[in-house]
Amino acid sequence: MFRTLSLTLAISAMSWAGTAQAGSLLVVDSGNDKVGLYSGADGTPIDTDFIDIAAAATAVGYTGGLTPIEALEVNGEIWVTDQVADRIWRFDTSGNFVADLLPGQIDNVRGFEVVGDTVYIAQGGNADQVEGIVTLDVPSLSLTGSFASGAAGDISYYDVEFYNGELFVSNIDSGNDAIERFSIAGAFLGNFATSDGTTSFDFLQQLAPRTSNGNLLGGGFSVPAGVYEFQPDGTPLGIVAGLDGGPRGIHELDNGEILWTNGSAVQTDGGITQGSGQYRYITPTLIPEPAAISLLAIGGLFLRRRNR
Repeated sequence: MFRTLSLTLAISAMSWAGTAQAGSLLVVDSGNDKVGLYSGADGTPIDTDFIDIAAAATAVGYTGGLTPIEALEVNGEIWVTDQVADRIWRFDTSGNFVADLLPGQIDNVRGFEVVGDTVYIAQGGNADQVEGIVTLDVPSLSLTGSFASGAAGDISYYDVEFYNGELFVSNIDSGNDAIERFSIAGAFLGNFATSDGTTSFDFLQQLAPRTSNGNLLGGGFSVPAGVYEFQPDGTPLGIVAGLDGGPRGIHELDNGEILWTNGSAVQTDGGITQGSGQYRYITPTLIPEPAAISLLAIGGLFLRRRNR
């Protein structure tokens, strides 16, 4: 009986922990060159110094500027794109530096996405490197190609998000502001939403699905600034958070509020959870929150005591 009870408690603890793991968030702070760990339940900070990009730069002897944009779990690691250092920083899930990736091979990189063994990177590019979405093979850690909807003069991609089986890309090019759709093979499928340049979105940065209803959110950085929401068919619902706040990163919390970032804070419309940085994209992570880790430890302790 006691063994059954202990096992049940342990399984319950691990199940609860799995739910909590899915709710943790990585928030990039380019002002302090850090990646923080935040609660997905209500947006409160857990560890604002979780990853130190500056220390990683020192480790490889890089002395130039830094502007980390997005942190994302890839193949059991955390990868961070850097728009100014022109590379991807790799860390383990404890925040320890592993290596830098693609130095000198990518330029002006912003948001990115991983689907299966392929990473899709929004790249601004320069005279030597393509402007568009560049692809990387995860097993070989090598670039495999690129794609875009048109000429470089008509695009400036800022994020790529896997949504409803397709890749959705935010294009911030002046006069061509839109959310574009691509197949995972890189075929252009048309615009999901197009700005009129005056009354609708401008300079959409991060794109993210809203888990409560399946709609798509976009962080509209420029006037008219705010977090924009779109139904899956592209119907615009207007600004639903962050009015006039210049949002960059966005994520719907477990409590239904929208967490958003800008040049000074990580916040919801109800209040600021963290200030004193230059904040960028928000992404979910499977890294457990402290409460989940404690419950897992308790579950393991029950099992160990009964097995003595």
